[in-house]
Amino acid sequence: MNSQNINIEELYQVFLRHPSICTDSRKVEKGDFFVALPGERVDGNTFAPAALERGAAAALVSDPTLAERYPHCIYTEDTLLALQQLARRHRESSRIPLIAITGSNGKTTTKELCAIVLAQKYKVLYTEGNYNNHLGMPLTLLRLQPEHEIAVVEIGINHPGEMTPLADIARPTHALITGIGKAHLEGFGSLEGTLREKSILAERAYESKGVVFLNLDDPLLRERWYDRAQVTYGLADGSYEREPDFRATILREQPYLSLRISCSLGVQEVKTHLVGRYNYHNVLAAFAVGVTFGLTMPSIANAIESYTPTNDRSQVVRLPRHISLIMDAYNANPSSMRAAIENLFTAPEPAKFAILGDMLELGEASDEEHREIMRLMEGEPEITTLYVGETFCRLASPETMAFRDIEGLRSFLEVIEVPDESVWLLKGSHRIGLDKLRDTLAMKAEEGETDSYTLPTSKYRY
Repeated sequence: MNSQNINIEELYQVFLRHPSICTDSRKVEKGDFFVALPGERVDGNTFAPAALERGAAAALVSDPTLAERYPHCIYTEDTLLALQQLARRHRESSRIPLIAITGSNGKTTTKELCAIVLAQKYKVLYTEGNYNNHLGMPLTLLRLQPEHEIAVVEIGINHPGEMTPLADIARPTHALITGIGKAHLEGFGSLEGTLREKSILAERAYESKGVVFLNLDDPLLRERWYDRAQVTYGLADGSYEREPDFRATILREQPYLSLRISCSLGVQEVKTHLVGRYNYHNVLAAFAVGVTFGLTMPSIANAIESYTPTNDRSQVVRLPRHISLIMDAYNANPSSMRAAIENLFTAPEPAKFAILGDMLELGEASDEEHREIMRLMEGEPEITTLYVGETFCRLASPETMAFRDIEGLRSFLEVIEVPDESVWLLKGSHRIGLDKLRDTLAMKAEEGETDSYTLPTSKYRY
């Protein structure tokens, strides 16, 4: 095509002929529609010719010379914006219900649970992996096919101004905010700023006469949405004037969370493979969504009981010698960090270890929030705590075991003894790389039996 900027309707007709979008030229398959996106290190335009050679039927580019040289290149000034507009146009072509999920904690687990529950009755489109941002969410919607009957879409944001365009693209019929916590404070500035931005998603659903699911146990959400939410959920502790529509009683926390769920349909017990009482909100949300869309309580429980985390979010890894890893290393903020630590307090293993990585994107609140976590751990001497990351290392006292990076911590772990019947919590922001320690600890678990651990040196700073 020529180098004139194409309009979205024309672009949409190209997409309908070639509905498989690919943004990585190395993964292009015959007939794909390649989109050349700008990047921090590379320009996707550079790889458009290679994508066409690999069999791409068309390529969307922001370099007009490519459109002049290659007949299957389509020029637009901003390929990311065009992709977002294309996703919006595709969403407008479908009238299926769309459940949009956001929040400071638990988005992915809630999305996974809702999707597996709804799949008992419907053909579900849902967010895969971490495709929840300004690029991933549109790519998710562009996978929408005629056979899909419902969509569950996760939306993650980290600064003001992001939610409005994403909500406009998704056009949610149902909105669920998992909770408001101390995540991305560097961008949002405060909890109130976080609430304001994430509430835009619920506003979109509410304004279009859709359904808002409300976590009554979150005070900020309760204050803002108490009079407008159609479906509510929370603990069955009698603390609210308006009893939650879906109520949870915690039956057991270890080794996995078990709950009794009550609603107008009756009472249902569910035994999950989720670690931590904080996950009860995610389970309640899935019950609320499932019942709203016509599923029975037993079928919802069966679906949830079949779900085992595999994404480093509250994932338990069982190792030899009764050693357990709690892999919660995909993300971290003060709220989720504290919740994971409190769960470790109740673990039955006689030896408890916490490997805590820096919490990123906290802005001016960063030092104080990290100090709060360290003060919390100082009050729990039975837990051996190892810190990793520039912030924890800078704030640590001389006797604290603190490491500037994963390599230093890995070297330390390789020479200590790991005791039998121990539990290790790995919690930190994804960029710290705590997931890289899984193999190291697995190797240590293969060593001979021991009921203690020793430190190789009195110098703990690496």
